[in-house]
Amino acid sequence: MTLNINIKDMKIIFTDEKNIFVVSKSKTSNKKISDGKPLVQTYTFSKEQYHLATTSKGFGMKKFFALDESNCMDCKFSGNQGEGGCYTHKFNQYVGFLSMLRSIKIEQLTAITVSKVIAIIELCKDTYVRFGTYGEPSLLPLSMVKSMADVASNWTGYTHQHDKKFAQGYKDFFMASTHTQEESTNRSSDGWRSFIALESGTDADAISCPASKEAGVLSNCSKCSLCSGAIGKGKKNVKILLH
Repeated sequence: MTLNINIKDMKIIFTDEKNIFVVSKSKTSNKKISDGKPLVQTYTFSKEQYHLATTSKGFGMKKFFALDESNCMDCKFSGNQGEGGCYTHKFNQYVGFLSMLRSIKIEQLTAITVSKVIAIIELCKDTYVRFGTYGEPSLLPLSMVKSMADVASNWTGYTHQHDKKFAQGYKDFFMASTHTQEESTNRSSDGWRSFIALESGTDADAISCPASKEAGVLSNCSKCSLCSGAIGKGKKNVKILLH
């Protein structure tokens, strides 16, 4: 099969009815994420966010993140649920999201194809994959997630949709984003491993994230990769203080 995508661009885009998906390969300056090597990251934006970013100016972060119902769903930290509070709701990330959306041309907004999936898998070969850098990663096709993980050197991913029937197949690859010991225990009974984001003063039966401040930033996500679901690296739940 001949690809009609230039994978040298290191960014592949596809859409569904409500969302825009970006799979990109690049370096990051965030030392908690990677040691400087290129990594693959996935982003899911709503088409409403794209329209706002590409047709308006001066609207502000709150308005942008409020348009995340289709791509962040009912996550308690999403903008559409009220207060937001997601760790991605920071100015530097926001500016980066606007830049990414504004770089996407209208003609790139097409549905997923076999050629695009092949190109995405090619990007992931022997590379750390960070599922859900922004947006809900369980909106990605499960078969594609499996293929990406199969060829990656390692991966991480988290979902707040762990209690939904449609998301159960993603437990092999993603951590259940939970917030209490009770919630984590409930998810464990369904076969999930949990990443437990704790309020200060609370605790849970899990190992501390090696990339966290409270653990002394002993590693980074690309090297550690404990947060890789039921079939990935590690068997225990992982905890971190909310940040």
